[in-house]
Amino acid sequence: MSAEVHQKRREERVDLHVRASVHSQPGAGVVRLCNMSPIGALIEGETLPLVGYEVELRRGALSVPGKIVWRSGEQAGVSFSQRTVVEDWFPDAEAQQSVDNAFRRIMDEMSERGPVRESNAPLHNSYITADDMHRVAGSLDDLADNLADDPELIMRLSEELQTLDIAAQLLRKLAQQERARLG
Repeated sequence: MSAEVHQKRREERVDLHVRASVHSQPGAGVVRLCNMSPIGALIEGETLPLVGYEVELRRGALSVPGKIVWRSGEQAGVSFSQRTVVEDWFPDAEAQQSVDNAFRRIMDEMSERGPVRESNAPLHNSYITADDMHRVAGSLDDLADNLADDPELIMRLSEELQTLDIAAQLLRKLAQQERARLG
């Protein structure tokens, strides 16, 4: 993006680097929300809507309508039709708490179904570190990115791709808590 476009910004953007979905008339896709202000965002993905398309950016329970105002390669700029609170879009924001609560409800329901089927795969005896959790979160991100390469799969499994993102976020949060606990 040119310095001239950067100077035209009316509000400062905050780096986020979280997964979201973008919905438009041609369909939906998983994107990485790179940065955001109350009135716009930079998104990145392999299948982005064309310039001029009306879109809705979604992350968990959050959504904001907008329009693609520029596109270059795998990046695009979204101008929002209404203001949004950037802090709500952070991975550990209170609005994200509802997604975390939904995840916990799912886990509780699964535990009520009875014991989890034991895996035959051997587990190593070492302690799981915060770095291990971050690596697994990165692997979940990579898996979601690979699955998002198929437009039909995105249409059928957009909620499941969001679940992968939630799991990666929870692992990062656990890693952060573990680092804080260890000092």
